Amino acid sequence: MGDPVPLIIVTGFLGAGKTTMLNRVLGAAHGRRVGVIINELGRIDIDTRLIKSRSGDVMELVGGCVCHEVRVQSELWAAVGEVVKRSEPEVMILETTGIAEPWSILDGLDALPRRTAPVTAGAVVCIVDAEAGVKQLQRHEEARAQVEAADRILLSKLDLATPEQIVAIHRLLGQRNADAERAGFPEGPEGTAALVTWLLDLGGRAGAARTRAPHASHAGGAGESYRPHAHGQLVAAVFAEDTPLLGEPLLQVCERLGQALVRAKGFVHLAGEARRGFLERAGAHTTLRYAEPWGDEHPRTELVLIGEGFDEAAIRRQIWACRAPQN
Repeated sequence: MGDPVPLIIVTGFLGAGKTTMLNRVLGAAHGRRVGVIINELGRIDIDTRLIKSRSGDVMELVGGCVCHEVRVQSELWAAVGEVVKRSEPEVMILETTGIAEPWSILDGLDALPRRTAPVTAGAVVCIVDAEAGVKQLQRHEEARAQVEAADRILLSKLDLATPEQIVAIHRLLGQRNADAERAGFPEGPEGTAALVTWLLDLGGRAGAARTRAPHASHAGGAGESYRPHAHGQLVAAVFAEDTPLLGEPLLQVCERLGQALVRAKGFVHLAGEARRGFLERAGAHTTLRYAEPWGDEHPRTELVLIGEGFDEAAIRRQIWACRAPQN
């Protein structure tokens, strides 16, 4: 048997947009061999009819949540093994039900014999509804468990949420899982290409889902990708865009970069504000203040962030998650 295939667990509460995201990825011309398992709660295979399997291999398991029944867990791993054997994918994606708790799935994977396990833990990606997410996290333990287990969080429905809702969900996610990268991907070729890379290319993040304890506290600290190291190479990341941003989530991006962020400077097109924003990181302090009005000048965000080992694409998608909804 060859090396086990990385397994990406796509989780998120009911209606968050998991299948919509998968349709977008599978429909892109990414040239990757992707195996997909869909675990549908209940007997009606709604998600299978919605998935456009133009790439990869789509199978569905019906009849229950994988987290709660041993029979269903064994059915899941048998299906995963079948897809790996038949299609030889580069990566496997498991779309869970909206009430699944990822730690139970990871525990099931951990219990498989290591010599014969067809997959290995790659990452847990949680889709969070920017419009309804705050109420869901406040009300449902399953939604909280999904966020707390995530290595990465994708904010969906940013175009439907109000600015207040976007600020509130960023704040709550920061409390629940400060270490997980939060990303957004606008519609269009650039956003879709970035989404495909973000979801499928694990890089150094492979196995991160196994390194944290379930329901651990995530208070404080920079994300794994940005923890500073001795004599790290300084990289300048540039972000320029016309779409207005929300100030508080943007400051949270800078805060999550932690000590790795050495310098930041530039103007910000703030939503609902006639004055230009000015973002600056100097020393240990990051500030966002109002500057002079835009006047006849076209409002546009133009930022330069300098830090240790920065990934410009990662910073761009995190700032995309700070976009204000467009009317």
